[in-house]
Amino acid sequence: MRLRQIAVLALLLARPASASDFGRAAVGTSGSEFLLFDTSARGIAMGGAYSAATNDASSLYWNPAGLSQVPRLSATFLHAQYVADVTYNAASVAKRVNDTSVLAAGVRYLDLGAITRTDVNGLERGQFHPRSYLAELGWGQSIYDLSDSEVDVAMGVSVKYLRSDLVERASAYGGDFGVHSRYYGASQTYDVSMAVQNMGVGQKFDKVRDTLPTRVRFGGGVRPVKPLLLTIEAIAPINNAPHGAAGMEYTAGIQKNLQCAVRAGLNSLTYDSLGLSSIVSFGFGLQLSDLSFDYAFAPTGALGASIHRVSLSFNLPAKISRRYRER
Repeated sequence: MRLRQIAVLALLLARPASASDFGRAAVGTSGSEFLLFDTSARGIAMGGAYSAATNDASSLYWNPAGLSQVPRLSATFLHAQYVADVTYNAASVAKRVNDTSVLAAGVRYLDLGAITRTDVNGLERGQFHPRSYLAELGWGQSIYDLSDSEVDVAMGVSVKYLRSDLVERASAYGGDFGVHSRYYGASQTYDVSMAVQNMGVGQKFDKVRDTLPTRVRFGGGVRPVKPLLLTIEAIAPINNAPHGAAGMEYTAGIQKNLQCAVRAGLNSLTYDSLGLSSIVSFGFGLQLSDLSFDYAFAPTGALGASIHRVSLSFNLPAKISRRYRER
């Protein structure tokens, strides 16, 4: 009951909804779309159905409650090349500060390339170079008061500052809130998550302040067998109709310190606008000791292009006592 009350409170704080919100009629009614650019090639390859599975520094974006699962130290970096020479980079680092808490920080950068500037008569007036920058801080916390032998509960929050340089400059402030629960069944464990993203004050370039692209994510994950992870997610954005996503990951050990993973996913967000081929994604990952390389590929349907993302991550495991290693 407590988790349900917290979720309702977070939704009420996001902002009052209008009659057109959370539907097709709301497309284009919010700004700062840069906030919706995914981080982590692993999560992207799984269709974005990742808020219940995230467990490293990229949790700062997907669900800050996932930060609580960072064992010691985690760092991630993502590079993506979009259509029309649009470049996107994101980096984050998370550090455990005590038995229950993890602190994280991250930056994101979007470069739209050079664009010709014209006046009202269509005459060229040089070029401008649109860019967006974001800095964020996050905190993940295990909640022992809500946990027992059958469930582990964690919560997380993040705050962010966004600045965009177009012809004019504008800033925005926002934050995320997330909850993650792991249920221990007789034969397997189940993960359930909820995250509310991009609550706050939007950008104001001239006279009107834009709305931030607030959205709510409900996710779940299960491992029917140890190498296989299945995830599912329902996403309700304030500037579009609700949509769903599903993902899978199969991991196999190649050598003692080398693992390989293959991934696939579906996300129905662009089905109506870009067609069936735009909803699929694929990828793979290689993990060598504490270092991981991940790749995600996604076609853009009717746009006739493809988007490639690559991630590097470093995850330092928890310290293990000498006695435990000898066992």
